[in-house]
Amino acid sequence: MLIYGFALFWLTSVTTVETNSDVEVRLLDNQNAPLMASFDMSKANDRVKQFVSDAIEAKMKGIEKNFNQQIENIERNFTVYFTDYLHGIADKIVKENDKTKVTKLKPRGCEDIIPKRNNGIYTIFPNSNDNGFEVYCDFETDNGNWTVFQRRINGTTDFFRGWEEYENGFGNLKAEFWLGNRKISELTSIGKHELRIDLTDFDGKTGFAKYSTFSVGNGSTNYTLTVDGYSGNLGNTFGLYLNNGMSFTTKDRDNDNWSSGNCANYRNGAWWYAQCGYVNLNGRYLQGGQIDSNGINWYHWKTSWYSMKSSVMMFRKVH
Repeated sequence: MLIYGFALFWLTSVTTVETNSDVEVRLLDNQNAPLMASFDMSKANDRVKQFVSDAIEAKMKGIEKNFNQQIENIERNFTVYFTDYLHGIADKIVKENDKTKVTKLKPRGCEDIIPKRNNGIYTIFPNSNDNGFEVYCDFETDNGNWTVFQRRINGTTDFFRGWEEYENGFGNLKAEFWLGNRKISELTSIGKHELRIDLTDFDGKTGFAKYSTFSVGNGSTNYTLTVDGYSGNLGNTFGLYLNNGMSFTTKDRDNDNWSSGNCANYRNGAWWYAQCGYVNLNGRYLQGGQIDSNGINWYHWKTSWYSMKSSVMMFRKVH
């Protein structure tokens, strides 16, 4: 009869009265006779509560799992980013340290030589990426750090040479030599440099000239001379100031201002000639203090074409 009543439940109006533990349902049978069914809802309520609790717990676990996954993703991404960032900083530090080591291990000029021992030949690296080249450094004269680029002492080396040899340099760094216009230009192209010239006559007397500004242009300028700021005892009335702004001239490359010919051929040398001038430190080496304009001359010092016993030209970086 209970089952039959449930079947009729969907065909009739239902009136329920809820109590704490059960529900009464009025039903009609097929004869329209009233029936009464009583259902115990306590267990149903527990099942509903359990269902809701399970559903909420499952949902919360899903949210928690999703949240944990998001946190893990954030942590993973942050770890990767931060690791890459730290590696980037570390790489920069290593590169900077390497540059510092290169600078320390590869001096760019005589001023960078450490320790500074005696005058002599050292390898410098004006460009830290190349193999460098040898120069003669003077650490004794006038507080040192000079790069010697010309020396005449005994006439064993011929200085009456062509453009290519003066461009690349020639001679023996331990004795007589010309460092080379290309190297002189490279070394004086960065920073400010000063020039010093020391001359000795055949009686042992010495004189010097200093110029607070000195540089030599590159090959495209024909190694133009820039010189200014004289001091010393050689005199400058007929000194290098007359050669300032002049291109270099050799016996096979005439860049002087003399309209009658080539000053290098006329003076048996190579120089920053204007109109042949009064300074000719790359002229012929003549013994015994001869008076000859083709010799190693600084006219103002001797007020004549006296040819010197020795000549040393050098520069150093000021800043």
